[in-house]
Amino acid sequence: MIDPARAEVTDRATIVIADGVIRSIGSDPALPSGARVIDATALFVLPGLADMHNHLRPGTFRPGDDALGVLRGLLEWGVTTTFDPGVPEEKFSELRATIGADPAAYPRTFLIKGVFTTEDGWGHGFKPESTDEARAIVRVLKTAGSDGVKLMYDDMSWATTRPFAVMRPDIMAAIIDEAHRQDMLTFAHAPVLEYARQTLEAGIDCLLHGIISAPIDAAFIELMQRNNACYISTLAMFQTNAGYSSWADRLEAFDLEDRLDPKAMALFHKIPTGTARLDNTAWAAARLPVLRANLIEVHQAGIPVVIGTDTGIPGVLPGIATQLEIVLHVEAGLTPMAALEAATGNAARMLRHQGTFGGIREGMAADFLILAADPIQDINNIRRIRYVVRAGKIVSPVGD
Repeated sequence: MIDPARAEVTDRATIVIADGVIRSIGSDPALPSGARVIDATALFVLPGLADMHNHLRPGTFRPGDDALGVLRGLLEWGVTTTFDPGVPEEKFSELRATIGADPAAYPRTFLIKGVFTTEDGWGHGFKPESTDEARAIVRVLKTAGSDGVKLMYDDMSWATTRPFAVMRPDIMAAIIDEAHRQDMLTFAHAPVLEYARQTLEAGIDCLLHGIISAPIDAAFIELMQRNNACYISTLAMFQTNAGYSSWADRLEAFDLEDRLDPKAMALFHKIPTGTARLDNTAWAAARLPVLRANLIEVHQAGIPVVIGTDTGIPGVLPGIATQLEIVLHVEAGLTPMAALEAATGNAARMLRHQGTFGGIREGMAADFLILAADPIQDINNIRRIRYVVRAGKIVSPVGD
């Protein structure tokens, strides 16, 4: 039994579950009458994985919008918690209601309604023209039940030679301040060092992308520590800048059960990196070492690192990207236990849900994986899933 939140490995244990919750953990507990028993002798139990930057899209070049299908598919890859920081405004209420009608059928799902951007800025969303308008929108999001607010604070110069407009700093600061007044968490898309620094100075709670533009410095670390901010690198998303074909090769080699769509893979092998608008991906690819070094810097400073993929970006495919993101964190220099903590306990802490999910302890949600091989010895074993349990029910293999 592996509980990364406590950096603990238990050689042998029996876990008793009832009503979707872990009731007891012990060496030889009394089992309830009629209990179903799963013999996991010689197997490995790990908290379910969390992907805390996932837009619930398929990640291919084919048109399609099936958020519920993506959610169900995530479970098969061991993702039992996910966070979509930017559901289109018109789809938010319906998606939340559908998930709420049968929550155990999907990963535990957190949603932000829309995003803040600016005229001629990156992304589609709210475009307040004044601080008062920005604050009013935040209050509306609070009433709607959004799990936070997200700002697009990026000129995309790391991916294009024709940068986008950036939100006015005073509007950005007003959004963050009002969200905190409403007891809401704040998240920033800000992979450029100077823009990320400005959001931290305004009090941002989490950076949804790693910093790729330049090495971070001590002042940046101090700001993150002051805010108790979390850091999501989205290494998989940035890795696609090195070429869809090489990334598709890696996806196919990692896919032990041949789940990936061969037609989608063939298309990735044919299409070069980037688009007519995002024409600077070679610049981003050359700075992947900077991205990885920054991840290690924040981790060594004790800043909470959280796994997120930006799934839905072409090449960043649901489920397998989450597993590979964990592997990429280890390749960057994290220990397997630290990378697993980023995908479990740190995800819960990011949304103030520590004690609810992300660990294997009495009273916590019975969301966990049963693996055929030890991910601490080889992080690639994260894909060796025998069972996925969500809310105490086996959801994969389906019908087992």
